[in-house]
Amino acid sequence: MYIDFSSLFHQSSKDLRGGGTVNIPADVTKWPEEWSTTYYKTYPRFKKIPLPASKSSADFFDLLMIRKTDRSFSKDALTPGKLSSLLKYSCGITHESAEYNPRRAHPSGGARYPLEIYPIIFNDVEGISAGAYHYNVKEHALDTLSERPFSGDDIAQLVTYPWAQNSSALIVMTAVFWRSQMKYGERGYRYIMLDAGHIGQNVYLSSMALGLKCSGLGGTLDTNIESLLGVDGIDESLVYALVVG
Repeated sequence: MYIDFSSLFHQSSKDLRGGGTVNIPADVTKWPEEWSTTYYKTYPRFKKIPLPASKSSADFFDLLMIRKTDRSFSKDALTPGKLSSLLKYSCGITHESAEYNPRRAHPSGGARYPLEIYPIIFNDVEGISAGAYHYNVKEHALDTLSERPFSGDDIAQLVTYPWAQNSSALIVMTAVFWRSQMKYGERGYRYIMLDAGHIGQNVYLSSMALGLKCSGLGGTLDTNIESLLGVDGIDESLVYALVVG
């Protein structure tokens, strides 16, 4: 018997209260501490590569007018400055305060920040070898997961589109589901997908500002990518990816 799981999920996650999967007290003083705690994934024993300070100036409305999916990649390597700006202004910390948690470039449901970003760099960047990395948002640095070259055949094991083999990097978003769902239950999954969309649009607009080409992907080979990144695909799993170059 066919079961439409997407419809079933949509209906079962419609409400937070009155039949929802979690009850959130209106009195914030009754919230558990973990609901207001920001969690960061770190790799303390892995080699860390600080990213340079970099910024691009562009008119926001002009960027919206020129934003497009462009797949005419040329295998050119990213510069460290462009990679730094792409990450910072897509999903990095943009404002720090002693009073509040650091503010990031994208909104997040309940400020849970469930997404982790992994740049997979296909071509050597100055001072950064081709390989798989984790974006350490708190330190604006790259945690080195593995350094290795990527042939066209290697890239074909990650994404299904031949034109992606000419891109410079694959920007992978994974979700650590419990960060949102411990507060919002099943509905938290919806918020995770919204977060991914916010970051994805930022990647597009930042790419335009930096003179880069960008394409969001539907055809990712999730299990292969998750294996490369060393995530289990259950508690943390791929939700969206884009190629840039």
